Amino acid sequence: MKKTILATAIISLYAPTLFAQEADTTQTDETMVVTANRFEQPKTSTLANITVIEREDIQAIQADSAIDVLKTLPGVEVTQLGTKGNTTSIYLRGTASAQTLILVDGVRINSPTSGGGSIGLIPAFAIEKIEVLRGPKASVYGADAVGGVISITTTSKDNVHEVSLTGGSNHYHSEGWRSAGEISDSTRGSFVVNNEASKGYGISTYSPEGEDYGYKSQVVFGSLEHDISDNWSANFSGYNQNSSSEFQATTKDETAQDFYSLTGGLNYTNNDFQSSLQVSHSNDTQGTRDAAKTRAEAILEAQRNTVSWINSYNFNSLLNVTGGLDYYKEEVALSGSNTTNYEKTDRDNRGIFATSSLNLHPFILEASIRNDDDSSYGSNTTWNLAAGVTIADTYTLSLSHGTAYRAPTFNDLYWPGSGNPDLKPESSESTEFTVQGYHSWASWNISLYNTDIKDMIAWAPIDPNNPLGPWQPENINKAQIKGIEASIEFDTWLIHHTVSADWKDPKNKEDDSQLVNRAKQNYSWIGTANWQDVQTSLIANYVGERPDSSAPTANMMDAYITLDLALKYSFTDSLDARFKVNNLLDEDYQMARDTNSSGAYFIGAERSYYAGIDYRF
Repeated sequence: MKKTILATAIISLYAPTLFAQEADTTQTDETMVVTANRFEQPKTSTLANITVIEREDIQAIQADSAIDVLKTLPGVEVTQLGTKGNTTSIYLRGTASAQTLILVDGVRINSPTSGGGSIGLIPAFAIEKIEVLRGPKASVYGADAVGGVISITTTSKDNVHEVSLTGGSNHYHSEGWRSAGEISDSTRGSFVVNNEASKGYGISTYSPEGEDYGYKSQVVFGSLEHDISDNWSANFSGYNQNSSSEFQATTKDETAQDFYSLTGGLNYTNNDFQSSLQVSHSNDTQGTRDAAKTRAEAILEAQRNTVSWINSYNFNSLLNVTGGLDYYKEEVALSGSNTTNYEKTDRDNRGIFATSSLNLHPFILEASIRNDDDSSYGSNTTWNLAAGVTIADTYTLSLSHGTAYRAPTFNDLYWPGSGNPDLKPESSESTEFTVQGYHSWASWNISLYNTDIKDMIAWAPIDPNNPLGPWQPENINKAQIKGIEASIEFDTWLIHHTVSADWKDPKNKEDDSQLVNRAKQNYSWIGTANWQDVQTSLIANYVGERPDSSAPTANMMDAYITLDLALKYSFTDSLDARFKVNNLLDEDYQMARDTNSSGAYFIGAERSYYAGIDYRF
């Protein structure tokens, strides 16, 4: 297994949108985005609904991980089954984790076996930017971009060397180092390494008294970028995560993970044309056994090899056309204690897509279409259309409609003894209307959306007349998610406010029940203030009632609110001291049902304290 990997780079993601930009409307003219069409373009030239959080925003709230940042954003809900490293579900606009595409430095990290992407152990210290695109984007990315796309960038454009040390409750400690800058006139490098561990806490009401569930993690990111000529450049990047985490099963068990990815790219750019060829390899190895290590380990390994070639051409200042080819092959293996391998262990996917954007100020028209041919589930075509208008350079109104799909995983299709190779992909249609406003005093966004999903995969008896017989995954469920997102950013005296509100109706259309673990209401407020050498922030998160299962007799978990307080003092331009309190009011709250025992629930962490220093040179 790889233990250290030096690398990372790819196209950097630029683009503060509503939530990460200053209220000054002149900044929007300079904002660039990548996630909308996989090439850098001005934010004003795309109608995609995007939020970008930059490093300074992450530092202001002293986020510990990518998850800490995501749960403050509009349209995002997060459920963690214990400490970092345990199962984390990200619900983007009410869709499931496997229905959201996750990229790290441009590389797809959604698991071929479970479907979701694991980012709970990516330290905030390593992150330069997080870009969240809400709404379907399968017409550009292919499978799994139903709820949207979450893209994390670690490559830094700064010239910096920094060390960060943190300690806190539950024997938590973290040590990080990052370095970025020019190696020569034509070569840049970026490197981040972070080590952290915690003894954790009692993660479930089922946990024995005094039993804690901890984790440890080592993460390395690295990149090299080299300018071959004025038009040609090459890049190489890598990412390695080696971790273990304890979780509550019928006994105290432990999962160890070793994930790495390697990426190489060749890029060409001139005034009107851009071309990028990218090759990547990722490997995810996970082993599970009892924490006392008395049983043999069950090992699951998944690999993905990807080749992408993307081209973008500006015919003039009005029309852009982008097209690309994607190929990836996935391989899985299940071995170890009392295990049988998957019934099929590999598959490949070929995708071709095209997008176009016509900017006839004040009107913008966008169209995209993609076809994917997968060896497991056949051909799928997805598309997206959008139209928008800018009024007085202050307001933007847009309307879009698109389709998407979620691919069945290896677990769904080929799990030993219970997989169903006849499964179809889950498919969706979404419509969205958005109004954005940019003023000298504030920036705001209101979106109304409707998503219909059919052929959802769920467990069902093979013989409907014999519910006590064998079960397997089937395309049996339908869902409808209607919602309103509202967000605003503004200043009052010393305080900068970022406020978001989500109202949604995530419904199972089979019985009109509320989708499991999804709330109908979510609210977030972030207040940050700077005065001389002091920076402080307060985060309030409200999560409404959620059903604990999909059964008609599901219990509703209580709504809850958490407060997180952070304080930073800068002794010099190079040295900062930090202090943070999570769950300031020591709120007791349930995260999700614990299926190991009737009536048991995974619970959130109690109030905890952290302190640290950052030194730059």
